[in-house]
Amino acid sequence: MMTTHRLEKFLSVCMLFGVLFLSGCANYLKPEIGAIARKDARIELDKKGVQDGLWTTNDLSLTYSYSQSGNTFDFSGVLSLDRSLTDSFPVVKRFSLKMNFLDGEGRVLDTVDITPMFSYSGVVSDHLKIQSISSFPAGTSFLAFNYFGIFKGGGGGGDERGGGDWDIFYFPFE
Repeated sequence: MMTTHRLEKFLSVCMLFGVLFLSGCANYLKPEIGAIARKDARIELDKKGVQDGLWTTNDLSLTYSYSQSGNTFDFSGVLSLDRSLTDSFPVVKRFSLKMNFLDGEGRVLDTVDITPMFSYSGVVSDHLKIQSISSFPAGTSFLAFNYFGIFKGGGGGGDERGGGDWDIFYFPFE
């Protein structure tokens, strides 16, 4: 009986730390309203017609198009993960991509989740499609992106024991 109580207490503490950890990750993935994006991370918006662009980091590239109509922002793109990542860590465990609307000073006005569809613990596709239609905050002058992902190494033959994890992230906010 004493062992059951200790086990329950241990599990309760583990659950508490798990909730705290996940809450911390959620905050990490989404910058606070008013956070300032580094100048090199800001993408200036052109408010006329359809605009095309390419955003790259060491881990990925995003080819995108966007247009604005009133307060509607229509965004589409194709996300490609770097082969140096996917050749060694071909299985996606978790991935999140955010698009942030910034004012003229680079401060976050709003954040939209534009994470592409993927299969949990599935092999990463070469190209992941993104489509997002969202409201456009008044005063938006720039976009900035951020992401976080965990990828699993291949163990050969579908073996769950093989390979380790590799984390990627880009968070350009002060």
